[in-house]
Amino acid sequence: MPIIPKVVKRAACSLVALAFALPVFGAAIPVLAAPANPDSITLHTVKVFQNIFETNDVLFVTSYDVAYTTEPDEPAKSTFNLAVYGTDGTTLIKSRPLNYYRYNVHSVYFTAAQAPANLTWGSEYKVRVMGNPNFFPMTEDVTMDTMTLSSWSWVEGAATASRDMLKNHCLDLAATLENEWGITLIITTPEKQVLNSTGRTTFLDAIPGLDSAVPDLFQVAIGAITVTHQERAAAYEDELTIESQLGTQVKNAFAGVGNYLGVSVGTVAWMWIGLFMVVVASIVFLNSGNTTASLLLTVPIALIGVWTGAIPMALLFTVGVVIVVYMGYYIYLRGM
Repeated sequence: MPIIPKVVKRAACSLVALAFALPVFGAAIPVLAAPANPDSITLHTVKVFQNIFETNDVLFVTSYDVAYTTEPDEPAKSTFNLAVYGTDGTTLIKSRPLNYYRYNVHSVYFTAAQAPANLTWGSEYKVRVMGNPNFFPMTEDVTMDTMTLSSWSWVEGAATASRDMLKNHCLDLAATLENEWGITLIITTPEKQVLNSTGRTTFLDAIPGLDSAVPDLFQVAIGAITVTHQERAAAYEDELTIESQLGTQVKNAFAGVGNYLGVSVGTVAWMWIGLFMVVVASIVFLNSGNTTASLLLTVPIALIGVWTGAIPMALLFTVGVVIVVYMGYYIYLRGM
């Protein structure tokens, strides 16, 4: 009797188990069934706009009604499309699945790169709301409805004018949807009519990114803020150096002292100005006993220090704030 290796036995057992499991688990895999034909299917309006999101792009905006008394279990994205066909009615140019059944709005968008290669402005293209051919036989007025574009379908204009006309068209469509659905999509502000939050959701589903192109159509719009970063140029501060203001000889003298003390030229200059300010303030105070006068007379010396580059402008600003606060306290709270 031949000896069958354990590996072969295990493989054979696995195959037998798989053969029994496939019918069981295969039955659990969901498969989309063909829905019933709609009660009616209508493409109500088609308008074609240009220069909406970028120069030379093209946007088809439609309203349609795929009517069902009871909506199918299958999502509309799987069963119905909005499609743009060539003038022959058979060459598909571009399509997009519907978002919803019943009365709604939808769009097909061509970028500036796609439009010239696929479209000729003003042509009599066929726009069609149609069932997915995988589920429906294509029968006009039963599972699809076709509209042939005419001159009034094409809305020509530069960016600003086109966006304004698109805004007005969307408000017209929203008014129709309000009548069909019995809910509010439009609110009136003191300045204009805009879409509320429900209208916003409806039209952004239909035309993604619409709020970036036509923000004033919405009660609340979200946009990107462009921030330009600039490098701070400290040209004036860079000019205020000891060498440029007092000459090379003075700068070299400060450098000599700095080398002796082990500090920088700037530190020596600051010490020189600081000592000068202390001497002036002390003389004034000893002769008059007036603290305010002694502080005020040091301000011109501090300005000279900034001008010569001995005192940083930030330090002068800080000292100035302290002096102003002290003077305010001295004058208004204590009295002169």
